Amino acid sequence: MTDAILALWQRELRVFLRDRARVIGVLAQPILFWVVFGFGFADSVSVPGSEAGYLQYLLPGMVALTVLFTAIYSTLSVVEDRQSGVLQAVLVSPQPRAALVLGVVLGGTTLAVGQATLIGALGPTVGLWPGLIGTGVALLAGVLLAVTFCAFGFVMAWRLKSGRAYHAVMNVVLIPVWLLSGAFFPETGASGAVALAMRLNPATYGVGLLRYGMGGLPEQIPGTPLGLGMCLGVSVAVAGLALLAAIRTAQRPG
Repeated sequence: MTDAILALWQRELRVFLRDRARVIGVLAQPILFWVVFGFGFADSVSVPGSEAGYLQYLLPGMVALTVLFTAIYSTLSVVEDRQSGVLQAVLVSPQPRAALVLGVVLGGTTLAVGQATLIGALGPTVGLWPGLIGTGVALLAGVLLAVTFCAFGFVMAWRLKSGRAYHAVMNVVLIPVWLLSGAFFPETGASGAVALAMRLNPATYGVGLLRYGMGGLPEQIPGTPLGLGMCLGVSVAVAGLALLAAIRTAQRPG
């Protein structure tokens, strides 16, 4: 089983790295958004309880955007493999279907965290110095977010018949999830209904944990009243449930 997982993981990495346009696009988009939105809304958005500028507040949000988009769209390979016949060949092999899920999720998580790390490396340019422990916390947050959305993407890709349908569904889901995660604007300044939607959004807790790590372990996570324990606990639970759902989906007959 381990060999199968590693083989699928390596395949995910090779397929991604061969597509240079995709690599450039994934890195360029969050940087462009960060610069445009960061300077464009610098005088319009404030973070209650924090003296940080909007550029500093927004950067962890762009790291989260990188993780979410890379994780979700890495599982598009499941749809493409079904159409090419590769998926059917994997399914008839003696390896358990859990190996397929773990290989795809591991590959997507590696890509998502690797690219997000490159974006996060811009932190010192706006005064974010996470330190060794903070970097570890931020990496953990990135892994938990990536596992969650890779697993969710796998479930959707398993059910959808075409790449067009996958893109349509993911665009409808992904943008609101990101916008309502505290990545773009703080929960503490939102209206009651929006703040409630942000609390119900599982990505909010991963973004909070990411912001805590990148901010150098502050006493209070900027932009949200959520504490470290809540963010960590919910993120771990959601990642575990999403992975379990993906494995069960793959194990169903048909």
